[in-house]
Formats: sequence, C-alpha cells, structure tokens
Amino acid sequence: MQRIIRRFSLLGASVALVSCGGAELSQTKLAQAQSSVSAAEAGGARNQPKAALHLQLAREEMAEAKRLAAEGDGDDASLFLDRARVDAELALQLARSEQEQEMARQAWQKLRELEKGQKNPP
Repeated sequence: MQRIIRRFSLLGASVALVSCGGAELSQTKLAQAQSSVSAAEAGGARNQPKAALHLQLAREEMAEAKRLAAEGDGDDASLFLDRARVDAELALQLARSEQEQEMARQAWQKLRELEKGQKNPP
C-alpha cells in the first residue's frame, strides 16, 4: 500500500513539474548578456556595421533563450545566453577597434600635413 502511495506521489510531483511549462532561465546569465548588450550599445556598436550585426545577433539570441526556457529547454537556453553575451562583447570590441582605427587615420593625416608644412615653409 505504501508503495502505491509513493508511486502516486512521485507521479504527481512529475506531472506538477512538467505542467509548470518551462525551465528556469539563469537570471545571472541573462543579466550578464543584457549588461554586455548595454555596454556594446553605449560603446557605439549601433554605429558600426560589423558591430551592429553582432549586436543584433546578441539580441536575437537572448530572445531565443527566453523562448527555449519557456518551452522547458533550459540547457539550450543557457547556451543561447552564453552566445548572446559573447556576441555583445564582440560587438563592443569591433566598435572600439573601428573608433581606434579612425583616430589613427586622423593622427596619420595630421602628421602628413605637418610634414608637408615643414617641406614647404611660407
């Protein structure tokens, strides 16, 4: 009799878990991904084509992670959050790299102008 009660208890617990309708989304990973997206936006990723692409990928991956978690696939949701964080970090680095290259081009141009001015004094 106790075995039957135990089995029904386990069955009830299983049904309750399945009926919850989703897996817990790691709030830590979600916060990290959102923070990385915000940092990329603040770093100018929206203004650089390559960076903007990775920023958009990060947003889409976060949305996919939420969808997967709602369907009960917490493992894949976690992987998508990792991908979102990495894509957002890449977007930030690409934006910074482009900004630094532009600064280097401007410095090079000023140097050329100074050298040209020294060769042709007034």
